Amino acid sequence: MTLKGIKKTYLKKLFRVNFKKNDRRMDIFTEHISVSVEHLSETLLQNLTEQKVGVELSFFAKPDNLEPGKLKEKIVEYKSLLSGFSGKVSMHGSFTDLNPTTRDPKLLEVCNFRIRESLEIASELTLAKIVFHPNFFPSTRSEYKEYWIEKQIRFWEKHLHLLQSEGITMYLENTREEDFSYILPIVKALNSPFVKICYDTGHSNCFTVFKVPPAEWVKAYGDYLGYIHLHSNHGFTDDHIAFTKGNVNFGGFFEAVNALINSPEMIIEVKSSEEYELSLQALRKRNLQ
Repeated sequence: MTLKGIKKTYLKKLFRVNFKKNDRRMDIFTEHISVSVEHLSETLLQNLTEQKVGVELSFFAKPDNLEPGKLKEKIVEYKSLLSGFSGKVSMHGSFTDLNPTTRDPKLLEVCNFRIRESLEIASELTLAKIVFHPNFFPSTRSEYKEYWIEKQIRFWEKHLHLLQSEGITMYLENTREEDFSYILPIVKALNSPFVKICYDTGHSNCFTVFKVPPAEWVKAYGDYLGYIHLHSNHGFTDDHIAFTKGNVNFGGFFEAVNALINSPEMIIEVKSSEEYELSLQALRKRNLQ
């Protein structure tokens, strides 16, 4: 779930968070910050431009939005809206019901089609960053983890040429993977500058048994990590609330992120404008300390 709609009057309140016009602290704070948004508007982008905050497009990740007629119209609309936007723009690719390790060739065709479609949309919008889910589904089969990793490598390597030719970097995001040892070997094996990792702080808390703290994921991923979905929950459902809430253990997380050689993109991925405001203000206070 992502920030869907905000009233115009609330937008002004939300993004004008007491920064002075030429305050250098604003640049430090917003350099790598974006917000995940499903529905764009001129007002939203104007306010993001003023505050130098980027945007992750989640509209094209939803299968209901990918019907051919509707899709073409939205690409044209978003291309027009983004033409005057100077901030960073990335995109979340398709993920719903996709299983890159399926044994059914017909289902695999659908997976490949949706991934190519997402990359083509990103290319039309001239975007350079896109997020995908490997979508791990737990199994009791012996040696399943090794089997899953190998199948993932074979699936994604088919898309490397398109990534390279279009200049798009993809970030593979955790969902039900218990820890960092699932996605990391996939990215290492693909061995491409166009393949990195997205770490989702909420998924590792609500979709796993062991709930490995975020700081440990960041340290293990190291500079393969280029993208973070920042949100929280109470350990049971994917609530997408502000990182200041819930029971995700963020101890040492920001210190681990700051220790990386290359700073990852930090995407606030929450369900409402209220949760977004809490996240934004908390990040601002942390950066000014």
